[in-house]
Amino acid sequence: MPKTVRPTYRPLARALLGRDPWFSHFDGATLDRFVKEGDLRQLASGEVLCRRGEAIGSLCVVIEGVLDVSHSAESGKRHVWSYLGPGQVMNLIPILDDQLSIHDVCAHGDSTLLLIPKESFLAAVTGQPDIARLLLRLLCLRSRVLYEHAADNALLSLRARCARMLLSLMAVHGLPRPSGVAISLKLSQDEFADMLGRTRQSVNRELKQLERENIISMSYSHFVVRDEQALSAIVGE
Repeated sequence: MPKTVRPTYRPLARALLGRDPWFSHFDGATLDRFVKEGDLRQLASGEVLCRRGEAIGSLCVVIEGVLDVSHSAESGKRHVWSYLGPGQVMNLIPILDDQLSIHDVCAHGDSTLLLIPKESFLAAVTGQPDIARLLLRLLCLRSRVLYEHAADNALLSLRARCARMLLSLMAVHGLPRPSGVAISLKLSQDEFADMLGRTRQSVNRELKQLERENIISMSYSHFVVRDEQALSAIVGE
């Protein structure tokens, strides 16, 4: 079971909400209430926050670490939708439509979370029309991402999909290094393949080819993008 963390994490959570591009639109008193009424939880690597089909009672905000958001079939096949880092939110849709969870969510490494009660969050949104409009824009943005993902699956080659995924990961988790841009998120090739919904063997062939072309390098579950322009060109082929 998730464990409650020390109260000293509350100032960290409040500071993160105040800096976040979306949460910073709430007034200070509302952010204070979110942190005061929220439940701070710590998950060990691999520990489950929620499973698809479960009732959801709180909006989850990542304070430290990363959440793995996925969907698993009865056959055991698994697709990773995304990895959420500090400041990103989870379970927004079931909070708004009052339905069950649509994803399996677990910690990708030790993670600290703020769970804002559903009632507290909905009351804040209802009382601030500007926030409600921002929320609609956020949902529209997520819809666009899903449409692009569906188009990629239908139209792009596996090589191009690998390139686009590397560019997306670099945009969120990239750290400049002398050898290129390192992706700080630790990902095995199995996990990378799960994000694309393809077998490890087929994805590994494409990644090895990119490495032979000196476009990327790989070691110990880490990727370094050496040639961003080459990746962009592959996506446009």
